[in-house]
Amino acid sequence: MRLCLLTAFTCGMTMNYHVEAQAANRYDKMVIADVDSSLNVREKATTTSSVVGQMKRGATGTIIAVGKKWTKIKSGDVTGYVSNDYIRTGEEMEQFAKENVQTKNATVTTDVLNVRAKKSTSSKVLGKVTKGTTFTVKEQARKWTKVTYRKQNAYLFNDYISVDYLFETATPVEAADPDVSISDNEQTTVGEQNLDSSNNSNSGTNNNNNSNNSNSSNSNGEDTTVTIPDDVNPAELRQELVEYALQFVGNPYVYGGTSLTEGADCSGFVQSIFGKFGIKLNRVSADQALNGREVSIDQIQPGDLIFYVSRGSSRISHVSLYIGNGQVVHALNQSKGICVSDMYYNTPYTIRNVID
Repeated sequence: MRLCLLTAFTCGMTMNYHVEAQAANRYDKMVIADVDSSLNVREKATTTSSVVGQMKRGATGTIIAVGKKWTKIKSGDVTGYVSNDYIRTGEEMEQFAKENVQTKNATVTTDVLNVRAKKSTSSKVLGKVTKGTTFTVKEQARKWTKVTYRKQNAYLFNDYISVDYLFETATPVEAADPDVSISDNEQTTVGEQNLDSSNNSNSGTNNNNNSNNSNSSNSNGEDTTVTIPDDVNPAELRQELVEYALQFVGNPYVYGGTSLTEGADCSGFVQSIFGKFGIKLNRVSADQALNGREVSIDQIQPGDLIFYVSRGSSRISHVSLYIGNGQVVHALNQSKGICVSDMYYNTPYTIRNVID
């Protein structure tokens, strides 16, 4: 009996050490900005070099190379150099995060997870979420984590989620490093373009189209009216759209594609997502921006569409699906495929509500 207890104790210590070692190793490869306002990310390791991005206090990046005075990092879509005087890494970063980063995310790690009404496996199932779905943590206990699900308190079993700090990343600076992917139209390789099929279409939004049932058409004569089935609850539909879309994160980007598994471009992705629920959207992003009605940023809800334009242009070239908490899911480009991003990875041009 003593041997069994000793073995269990030793195994427990080994597992605990392994988890702590993993966390330590992770922070050894990252930096966090320790500044009052923002930290400049520069194209070269000198204060006279162009600023390609900015990191707010608490924003993080992954280390590429370390020098005596500068560290080369990648943070979000920004790659460049930051001064060693204003960053923390390793144990210092971990301690800084504990003291300064308040928000945590819970990410589902199993294929399908029940969302419970109470902290019990026998409590009511409020819904099911898929692998990769993220929630903002409200409270965290030994076995259960409290989150918000469909505007109510809910609980996730800790064995099937991973919880980590919700770190921000650098914001790109316009007209800076050409290697930075600003929109769906530009890959991270200089001189190559990854064009959404919307590039072959006329662009612009119709700000007079303020109703889901307005009678209008795009430049190709297609009907831009969106018809929602009568028996659909808008709030439930929004949640279902988001949950369904997140299932395809990690799948490839394919120019002109509409397959959620084999590959889609940005407009093909959202068209196929909405099509699953009987909602017909136009094919290309510029024409999808005529569907539904325009809403302001403070009115945005999960399930709304966010449109972006190419750098230095007013032509709509990309569309994403808003999933809440300032994030979008979209088919970004060939290098990143279908992924989740901050909604401000590029400046939103217009937001459309095609549901209610």
